[in-house]
Amino acid sequence: MVLVSLFCATSAAKSIEGLYDAKITVLDQTVASRQQGARDGLLEVLQRVSGFAAPLDNIVIIKALGIADQYLYQYSYATLEDGLQEGAPVGSRWLNMKFENNGIQRLIKAAKLPRWGKNRPSIMVWLAVDDEGEREVIGDASVHLARKALNEGAMKRGLPLVLPLNDLEDSIKLPLEQLWGLYSDPIKAASKRYGAESVLAARLFRGAQGSWKGQWQFFFGGQELSFVFETDTLNAQVLAGLTASAQVLADKYALKPSRVMGNHLNIEVNLVDSLHDYASLTKYLDKLAITKRVVIKQLKGKLISIDLALNGSFEQFKQTLRLDKKLVLDVLTQEQESSFEEDGRIRFRWKP
Repeated sequence: MVLVSLFCATSAAKSIEGLYDAKITVLDQTVASRQQGARDGLLEVLQRVSGFAAPLDNIVIIKALGIADQYLYQYSYATLEDGLQEGAPVGSRWLNMKFENNGIQRLIKAAKLPRWGKNRPSIMVWLAVDDEGEREVIGDASVHLARKALNEGAMKRGLPLVLPLNDLEDSIKLPLEQLWGLYSDPIKAASKRYGAESVLAARLFRGAQGSWKGQWQFFFGGQELSFVFETDTLNAQVLAGLTASAQVLADKYALKPSRVMGNHLNIEVNLVDSLHDYASLTKYLDKLAITKRVVIKQLKGKLISIDLALNGSFEQFKQTLRLDKKLVLDVLTQEQESSFEEDGRIRFRWKP
């Protein structure tokens, strides 16, 4: 029980690393293959950072794709694991790329794409797979290829996934038959122990012609959304489900150009007990996608006064903070939220 409690406590929002990295299969190490790989990698990174596929009719994106390899600051090649990759021709290899993050951010701004920060809500995934008549729930310790597909899809879309333990409690609360039927109530009930902000459930099966068919249910913010996909490969099926879910979350949390208002906010942060806390707080605020500028105005005891220039609204700022709960509104402030005015000073507590 203690181990399960610890597991659930860490299932909330997480900071995603490698937002500007891409791993693409290429035919060889020629310049032409590298340039094509860089184009594919750039599109993947733009979708991961914005939450949405980059519009290919955007003139800024068109120009960037023509010089995609110039956004790289590092790349290397590696052999495919086990010599195979779904859909990759024999002899292919990995092109591992790291894109320059400031260059990508400038590109996103110029193309007027949304910007989704690295701190993202976790997704509890219940995935049932029927592979040639054998049904299996994909858990954290599964060896089915769907487990690898989830890992790769999560990396491509920048999503923190939580998979079930598949223990006795899970099997009682959510039997395989109920998961396969995508029954909402038992799915949501079984997910509570994991503490994730959203839940994704799906049933996948291979059709008579070898294609993969899947029905997906996504639960988030009181919504229940359904998606149906048919794909040539298992990897593509899983990626389609994760992509649809990522877009729902990005629509909620990503900063869209049409909403950028340049708001200013005055805040006070209590419980800043040490120089380390001070440094952690300022670094935390600086790295948030929604903060454009952070100016320290006054430090008095454990209380620090800060002026923030935001890339969005106060409501978006609060949504961002709720993901990891390191900076929380004081109780009195929460009671007064409805009367918030931008020139008021809002009190927070620092909980690193």
